[in-house]
Amino acid sequence: MFKDFRSALFRLKDYRQLMRRRTGRFFGYCAFLCLLTWLTGFALPLGMFWQRQGGVRHFFEANIPEFTIQSGKLSVPGGYHREGADYYVDINTDASHKIDLNAQETRTLMALKSVVLLGDADQLVMKNDSGGIAADLRTIQFHDFRDGISKETLLSLTGYVKWGLIIAGVIIYAGFLIGFFLLNLVEAVLAALLLRFVGVYTDFGSTYRLTGYARTMSTLIVALLALFGFDTDLTMYPAVVLDLFIVARAAQCMRAAGNARNTGDDRAPRTSNTSVRAVTPEPAPEEKQSGEDEAADSVARETEAQTETEAQTATEAETEANDSGDKDTAPDESAGEKKAADNTAETPPRDDITPSDGWSF
Repeated sequence: MFKDFRSALFRLKDYRQLMRRRTGRFFGYCAFLCLLTWLTGFALPLGMFWQRQGGVRHFFEANIPEFTIQSGKLSVPGGYHREGADYYVDINTDASHKIDLNAQETRTLMALKSVVLLGDADQLVMKNDSGGIAADLRTIQFHDFRDGISKETLLSLTGYVKWGLIIAGVIIYAGFLIGFFLLNLVEAVLAALLLRFVGVYTDFGSTYRLTGYARTMSTLIVALLALFGFDTDLTMYPAVVLDLFIVARAAQCMRAAGNARNTGDDRAPRTSNTSVRAVTPEPAPEEKQSGEDEAADSVARETEAQTETEAQTATEAETEANDSGDKDTAPDESAGEKKAADNTAETPPRDDITPSDGWSF
């Protein structure tokens, strides 16, 4: 969760992985973003208010005047008036006082103050435009209440206020969550058109997840503004613009990464083969013999073949001589001369002939 939060804030190139997150993980992340908004917009302000006022009962005792509702009429002895920079409260239950919403003074007051509460003996008019978009005007008629309601009645109900605040907190969080997904749907449609313009084509589910993660920055900014008291719906419009800007930047990073990967496809296999060759050395090629060595080997093989042939011929001649013992000496002498001639032919000539050999010059 926090890893996705860090990537969505600071690492645009990780949006390709964020788009492929499982649906359950994405919904959990959206719930986390809504929790930030709920904490800063509801829980923390309520907690600080509770601590500052000392509880609900103490707040009612200090800020609600003595009143009674009898026979459909409100009675506040002495009236009640309080105003500040952005609120105005005036309750006057005298019989001669009636609220006129069309009066110029009332209309000016409604335009200048964010929260206005006006009351007379018959009705209570409340106006609240702290949301910043449109005024919420409500009217309460006291003839709809039963008799006997007073300040003590409200103080006796303060024990149920805690449970009411818990239920209200759950309902508000559910509203934040539903509103987040609905607004994310609208932004996803705009983001799909923007991705087409940039040149990145994805399915709508991936675009919806991309938009959800892109809203991290705007959600954090809105939560911080609410924490410092600047809580208005007017921040929604610049937040949408910021979300679409982050989507466009993430799409540009994804497109650049895709181009770089396509460019490096041809080089990647060569790098891999080179590494393999570096790890597994190839056997050294056999050295080729030179022409002189090949001639010497050929002569040696021919000499060996000739020697074997002569030895075989001599063996056959000797065998024939033993088998023909009744032949005369002439053939023997012929065979001997032939053998001597063969031996003479086999004996290589000598260059170191000297007179001691029986030769004279």
